[in-house]
Amino acid sequence: MKVAVNIIIFLVGALFIFSGLIKLNDPVGTQIKLEEYFDVFADDFREKVIVNGELKESRETAMSSFFETLKPFALSFSILLSALEVIWGFSLLIRFRPKLTLWSLFLLIVFFTGLTFYSWHYNKVTDCGCFGDAIKLKPFESFLKDVILLFLIGFLLWQSKKITSNTQKWAWLSNLLVSLASFGIGLYAAYYLPIIDFLPYKVGNHLPSLMKPKEPLRFENRYIYTNLKTGKDEIFSEKEFAELWDKKLSDSTTYKYKDFQQTLLNPEAQAKIGADFRYIDADTAEMNKMFVGKKLLFIVPDIRKTNLEAFKKFSVLLKNLKNSDITPLGLSSDKAQMEMLCHEYQLPMEHHALDSKIMKAMIRTNPGLILLENGTVKRKWSYLQIPEKI
Repeated sequence: MKVAVNIIIFLVGALFIFSGLIKLNDPVGTQIKLEEYFDVFADDFREKVIVNGELKESRETAMSSFFETLKPFALSFSILLSALEVIWGFSLLIRFRPKLTLWSLFLLIVFFTGLTFYSWHYNKVTDCGCFGDAIKLKPFESFLKDVILLFLIGFLLWQSKKITSNTQKWAWLSNLLVSLASFGIGLYAAYYLPIIDFLPYKVGNHLPSLMKPKEPLRFENRYIYTNLKTGKDEIFSEKEFAELWDKKLSDSTTYKYKDFQQTLLNPEAQAKIGADFRYIDADTAEMNKMFVGKKLLFIVPDIRKTNLEAFKKFSVLLKNLKNSDITPLGLSSDKAQMEMLCHEYQLPMEHHALDSKIMKAMIRTNPGLILLENGTVKRKWSYLQIPEKI
């Protein structure tokens, strides 16, 4: 039993450390996920007024307002929860106050299990972000992972009397250092960009290539017909449909068409950058100019909450780019507001509107810079790192 306890301690501790570090590497990504949950919960708790099957009005309730008030604190929650995963995972590995650590992990995993069950059962927030953008899990896979962890931690709680507490001085000191490092990593990544970029827009990637499938996409088509004599639905492949059409499926007294299903057989071949990566205010030909020559993208995902001091820094940089081969290009979700700010801070550049979710994936700070050379990402800067010259 002791060997089993030691193995489970290692597995649980290491998994929490890995999960926490992945999220601390990109706390803004976890922030976005938490905001999605808060939005969904707020909407679920709103009082719906439905007339003749149509939603006519949605009224705020105390609970919906509560979840709305949590959204501004999503980044703080992101760093806190991720840091606690690392701290408690490390505490478990070194047996530092094991009973308190196990109860803390148990309550944390109960919370995570509730979220992943909700995502799976109601098919909402279908990517929980358990391992950030490094490892994508389906809702059921995330829920199953949490259930297994729940049982493993429960087993360790049952065997907690057999786990000797580490009371040595180095255990206290190392736990303190891990705590400081965890919050430090999270804060650095939130304001200076992720240390390791797992998103498609990372340095070195050629964006036009990622907008195309790796290979031709293959689909399986299935036709669903209701057998009017038995009342049961029957599913036919494309080959069966072609063979049976003249024989029986064309007989409207026996079969009635119900639905058509198309399943992607090679999802791993899909484009890493989706079709939603496009200008809202211009056509594809205009957007493709972004991938010609050197372009310095000044990206403002949320213009209402952007750091205006960065506009002053960018103004200085633009003046120093006048005689270079780098063309500045502004991207924001609100073109009219961007126009006003460009005029106010003297930013003479072309700018276009892009979906805010896409821009948050391109750069994690608000605003931020990306240098492209013929479509390849060469450099990225947070608003705190904007240089005077390039």
